[in-house]
Amino acid sequence: MFLKRLFYVLIITSTSFVQADDLTPLEVESSLLSNTVGESRYPLAIIGSTDINSTNSIGTIIKKIPGISNSDYGVATGQPVIRGLGGSRVKVLSDNDNVNDLSYISADHPNMVNTSNASHIEVIKGPASIFNYSGTTGGIVNVITGSITDQPYSDQMIRLGRTFDSASEGYSNNVLMKKNMGNLSLFFSHDRRHHSNYDLTDGSKLEDGAFEASLHNSDFADENHTVGLSMIKDWGFIGFSFEDNKGHYGIPFHSPPPGEEHGEERLYSTHKTDNYRIKGRIDNIVIANSVDFSFNNSNSSIREHEDGEFTELKNNSSSWNLKFNLDDENINKRLLLSYNHQKSPMSSGAYIPSSDSYDQSIAYFMNSGYLGHDVDVAIRYDNNERLTAGKNYEDSAISFSANSIFSITDNLKYSVGYSHVSRSPNMAELFAAGKHGPTNRYEIGDSNLNREITRNIDLGIDYNLKNTLISLDIYRNNTNNYIYLKDLGTTANLAGVQDARWSQKDVVIQGYELSLEKSFLIGGADVLLTISRDDISAVFDDNTYVPRIPSASNMIDITLFGEKNKKYSLNLLHSETQDDFSSIESSTNSYMDLTMKYSDKIMISNLYDLNINLFASNLLDKTRRNHASFIKGEVPLPGASFGFDVSVDYKF
Repeated sequence: MFLKRLFYVLIITSTSFVQADDLTPLEVESSLLSNTVGESRYPLAIIGSTDINSTNSIGTIIKKIPGISNSDYGVATGQPVIRGLGGSRVKVLSDNDNVNDLSYISADHPNMVNTSNASHIEVIKGPASIFNYSGTTGGIVNVITGSITDQPYSDQMIRLGRTFDSASEGYSNNVLMKKNMGNLSLFFSHDRRHHSNYDLTDGSKLEDGAFEASLHNSDFADENHTVGLSMIKDWGFIGFSFEDNKGHYGIPFHSPPPGEEHGEERLYSTHKTDNYRIKGRIDNIVIANSVDFSFNNSNSSIREHEDGEFTELKNNSSSWNLKFNLDDENINKRLLLSYNHQKSPMSSGAYIPSSDSYDQSIAYFMNSGYLGHDVDVAIRYDNNERLTAGKNYEDSAISFSANSIFSITDNLKYSVGYSHVSRSPNMAELFAAGKHGPTNRYEIGDSNLNREITRNIDLGIDYNLKNTLISLDIYRNNTNNYIYLKDLGTTANLAGVQDARWSQKDVVIQGYELSLEKSFLIGGADVLLTISRDDISAVFDDNTYVPRIPSASNMIDITLFGEKNKKYSLNLLHSETQDDFSSIESSTNSYMDLTMKYSDKIMISNLYDLNINLFASNLLDKTRRNHASFIKGEVPLPGASFGFDVSVDYKF
């Protein structure tokens, strides 16, 4: 009923404004879809540079997109959840390459990708993206920095910038350089962030009944260095990059020992990641029009500190990919070969034992037009192996995806997609056997878990009339052997914390995303109005609810494009009450969240630009809790916050 009423509201809204000339359309194609052709018509959303607040986690940055939520452990760590699916079902990429860190194991581990100097972030929803990466039933989040480039930089510069956020009295300093030198292009960036415990809304009540002005253990600090060098020639290009990321962050949740006051115990993690990358393209080879290649080597570690002791989790990863362009006159075709090995030498006492993971894949993609339909087909074969002392898991599977777009009229088109996707369990789901401090649980894996099998149907309708676009996307995921962490209600372990076992059930996850975009003129200025709603339902086959599924949300976003480069935006989000909760959760109250932003680029001279971004978050200063968070009861979201991101560009 609400969907029907909202749809009527959108129709009325779309016809009630004074008509204006169309805004200049912005055509965006994912950089994942390389070699000059879009390799699928994915549901794609773009977050531009002025909307990337680097003081936030990547999950927080993109959560304004309909269907996206954030599985957070405070401000420092927040992993994206797409249409109710997270963890290793969502791939986080940096410049199209997988970020081989430890975030896929648990939501308390940060994504080791730096957003401070990102040009934009791409979000691809749903399993249609299986050609690029296996098991992506949720989708892909791709952070684009351009540290390796196949074209000379068009924006050569040195940028000096600083950000500030009042809720944590936090700041960051960053440096960016892009420079072309003949057929070489040099990239360098440095970013340093430091944030204290963040402020809470007045009267925020924590789980134990205490009222706090700020959240203990919500501090974080980190430092990132990235350098890249690309050589661009007539035959293609080749590039090398190195990225170093290190820091620490508090875990703002822990049950204190008997007799201790809330927040007296310090629980935190330190992290470090080094990543080496080689990538390039060779054109006009004998067997293909071109071949893209990449090689990555990463070393990541997280130390979880508690009671003066620590356990260490490590991940040493190496991977390579070859993508062949096999286009002919009628059909666009790609062939992908990939290999990934992750060695995880965990320390004594870690909740996951030392293990090895091997993933080998071959994928084929084709795109063609047939009787007015634009048809994409992808098929993928994966062979995956997980090894630890005394236990072995091996699995082979074929995944398939097909999508079609058809224009009914010049203004109306529909899309339909079907995917059959397999995902092998990760090492935590298979082999966990110990206390995990940040979750305050004794996690128990199951080496006999079956692979997840998801059958997904995705339907979309777009109606575009002059400067009004109405979009409706409906999806349904039927997943056999859905893997989740189940609280057992016991404390049989020596650590005396909740026992939790990685378990499986069949599940149906379904939902929709409805939006209206309309452009019009006010006083000679272009205005873009977006009204959207998304809703997700996730139910196990025994009619119980899946844990941590985000509540329905409604959003109004108004952006005014002023003279020259000025942009003003207002975003009002209404997160509804979540009453569909599992036995290990409680209901989450609704809240309103108002955010305002202002951005401008001031051309001081031919050589210097001043970039200004001002923002204000949670202006209504309401207590907000995120139902998708593992620790939503203990960790409210920050109170009202004000800040800026200011930088100066020196242009070569």
